[in-house]
Amino acid sequence: MQKAGKKNKARCTVIEESDHRGAGSTARIAAQSRRSRTVDVARRRIGMCAVAFSLAFAFLGVRLGVVSLGPTDHALRAAAADGGDPDRREIVDRNGVLLAVNLPMRSLEIAGREVWDAHETAVAIASVFPTVDAAALEEKLAAGRYVEIREKLTPGQEEAVFALGLPGVRFAPRTRRFYPQGKSAAHVIGHTESGKGGVMGLEYVLNDWRHRGPLASSIDIRAQQILEQELSASLVKFHAKAAIGAVMDVATGEIIALASLPDFDPNDPGAAPADFRRNRAVYDRYELGSAFKLFTAAAALESGVAKENSVYDARGSYKVADKIIRDFHGENRMLTLSEVVQYSSNIGAARIAADLGPDRQKAALKDFGMLDALPIQLAERRAPELPRQWGPVEAATISYGHGISVTPLHLLSGVASIVNGGIYRAPTFLKADEAQEAKRVLSEDTSLIMRRVMRRVIAEGTASLAEAPGYFVIGKTATAEKPSHGGYDRNARMSTFVGAFPGYDPQYAIIVTFDEPQAVEGTWGYATAGWNAAPTFAAITKRLAPILGVMPVDENVAVAAFENGAKPVQRRASLETGAARGAR
Repeated sequence: MQKAGKKNKARCTVIEESDHRGAGSTARIAAQSRRSRTVDVARRRIGMCAVAFSLAFAFLGVRLGVVSLGPTDHALRAAAADGGDPDRREIVDRNGVLLAVNLPMRSLEIAGREVWDAHETAVAIASVFPTVDAAALEEKLAAGRYVEIREKLTPGQEEAVFALGLPGVRFAPRTRRFYPQGKSAAHVIGHTESGKGGVMGLEYVLNDWRHRGPLASSIDIRAQQILEQELSASLVKFHAKAAIGAVMDVATGEIIALASLPDFDPNDPGAAPADFRRNRAVYDRYELGSAFKLFTAAAALESGVAKENSVYDARGSYKVADKIIRDFHGENRMLTLSEVVQYSSNIGAARIAADLGPDRQKAALKDFGMLDALPIQLAERRAPELPRQWGPVEAATISYGHGISVTPLHLLSGVASIVNGGIYRAPTFLKADEAQEAKRVLSEDTSLIMRRVMRRVIAEGTASLAEAPGYFVIGKTATAEKPSHGGYDRNARMSTFVGAFPGYDPQYAIIVTFDEPQAVEGTWGYATAGWNAAPTFAAITKRLAPILGVMPVDENVAVAAFENGAKPVQRRASLETGAARGAR
């Protein structure tokens, strides 16, 4: 009995416990066998292992969710490389129509190092995207490469891939810049590039935009589409290399529309040749020809060296130093100042410039903005190309638009100041919520005379095809031979029409320019501005005026306004009315 007791002797432990009432202490004796101790230890170890495995699997589950659904460093780098900027503001037209906006999207990527089975993954992905080469994908994944499968996923595609439950598959957040109007106003809006943000147009302006809300441009997308459609039709009809056009509010300087064709789609700028992305209206410099006769006549009137009916000898030719000046289709007679512009006489313009003198001519052109880069928002602006010296010969040729090269927008803004009462306002591509800086360059009387002179160009002169019934438009043709090898190419021309409507109370100025238009059926062998740019101006005006709230009037009202400057009552519809209907 005693022996057996020793064999099965139990280990006893005495535990002293204090009575909670403080009345001494009691002893508790616990007995535990070796087998029981072993079982308890094993249970504790198994419990600890279970907890560890549970934590490990929980961590893996969270990590799998993050990898599959959440952004990763690689995904964020990829989003940045894609040019996405989630904080980039919208661009809208003057009526609030979206021109540029951020679109959130998801891309599908696979981290090759995290894939368990490259073959299984490649085959499964190819089952969702049939265009994916499974063998090529498997090779990349097996090599541990990071592969982008799709830049843009539809919700259905994302759901189908998620259901596969493949490790290493990631749905990365992306931000894409989207241009809902497509090609419309592309050169004004601009586009973005990876790592650079906006690289041209108003997108470049947005790089430093600090104001709240979207950037409100001066563009009216309705007017923009009309301008582009008419320019495009004429570009094809006259087989021109390029077409340029712009519409300006003469009271505010706002550019309502601007186009340079051929153009590009900012949603995919790389698909178009670099030449298509060039904004010819603000970057290219041209000798814009006879339109400069408007500046010559206006400066002479303003300085007092000429009157509306001053007479100039336009017979034969005119020699200035070693330069012989001739007219293209000369009247070969004495001409008034008004007729010099009306019949576009180079001889008459040169004689006016001689009376004006180089210094006053140069000062006047500076007032009209012809000597400096335009202070516009677009970074691609370009300064004029001026003669190295400005003597009598240069003054003569510049009087009719040769020997000085400016951008089409220079010409438009200068002419706007001639017709609007004599106030120069620099063009702007932002919606003008308040009065812009302005400078008086002509008196109201000189501006009124110039409107009459420009009306005669349409009614009796070189631009009858620019007429738009009821609007009594005013303007000037300009056809200039392009410089070539130290001279001029008689077979390569820039043809331009610049004008305004309604002529009796100008509200909008328009310029239309074609690069090397060709004679076609119905132009009688001519490729000059009166046969191509002028009728294009008319087509634009007829469609544009009603959209902008300018209604036609009868002849009596117009004649009275041309004679005494009285402005007829106009119910000019606000350009800020609702979203433009019909915008793409």
